[in-house]
Amino acid sequence: MFLSNRRSALKSASTVTIVALVLFIFFFPSHTWHIANDKTITLPSPLSQTTTSAPKSTPSVTAIPEKIWYKLGPRGMTKQVREWVESCLDKNPNYKSEFMTDLSGDAYVKEKFAHRPDIVEAFLSLPFPILKADFLRYLLLFNEGGVYSDLDVSCNDTPIRDWIPAQYKKDASVVVGWEFDVGWGDGFMRQFATWTIMARPRSPHLLMVLDDIMEGLREKTKEYNVTIADMTWDMVGDVVDLTGPRRMTRSILKSLRATLKDEFDDGSIAAIFEPKLVGDVLILPGYSFALSSNHYKPEDTQGPALVTHHFEGSWKNDHGGQTADTVVL
Repeated sequence: MFLSNRRSALKSASTVTIVALVLFIFFFPSHTWHIANDKTITLPSPLSQTTTSAPKSTPSVTAIPEKIWYKLGPRGMTKQVREWVESCLDKNPNYKSEFMTDLSGDAYVKEKFAHRPDIVEAFLSLPFPILKADFLRYLLLFNEGGVYSDLDVSCNDTPIRDWIPAQYKKDASVVVGWEFDVGWGDGFMRQFATWTIMARPRSPHLLMVLDDIMEGLREKTKEYNVTIADMTWDMVGDVVDLTGPRRMTRSILKSLRATLKDEFDDGSIAAIFEPKLVGDVLILPGYSFALSSNHYKPEDTQGPALVTHHFEGSWKNDHGGQTADTVVL
């Protein structure tokens, strides 16, 4: 290795080497270093501060990490849920996986988002599991990237590596799929599915999602004159709007509009039948992640359904999600 191959040089010129190493690390602070004992040291860069304006993006060639994130409830996995999860892991053997729990999720946010104490405080104060589950998926993907999947999602035949068409792999930093897009008539609200999301780390679009959630929580606490921890289920209102699919959809589109200016048109991404790259966001047709939620005509051209969402809906109860005493059948 670098240090061991120069043992004699270090003995004769240790001062010069140490100074050079310090200067090198100073000018390349975000690199991952492999020291002589093979321990890996990662020097993180600070997070951006809270803003509701569009974050500036710098071009990135980092691939979407081959890692699948899951969030477990306090009761773990049923046999059925395990089968759905294994369908994804078995068909993508090269992908790492990580299962977050309530405790590990809290610890992760406290450690990785220490530069954003506002986020840490808000996350730890959220009184309902679904709010934390929504928030956590965006935090994980923003910090490390990868694929987030709900537990009630099974993978179909297409490997995850092939979900992004070859011509878009270099540019796509966020991949989302329409949950509602085709066959709903007029006047409905389109939204991206949040049960499956792909992203590179540090996406400015996901940062917009995080900051907009924070702003939404501040508005709620101001409206009802309560702390986040004291919010009731009635105060939360529609979870889909506060932290869920509509929140993510609005924030990503807001970020794209700010980035692309006049080049972005909502109509250009509606009723699509093939993947469409808008800036660095790849939007997949409804059939990709949400075939059963869209209503296609027999003559409509469809590609493969990449996943199946089984709509377990564990958050739809008075507790806002699974708790330790929730009965799992």
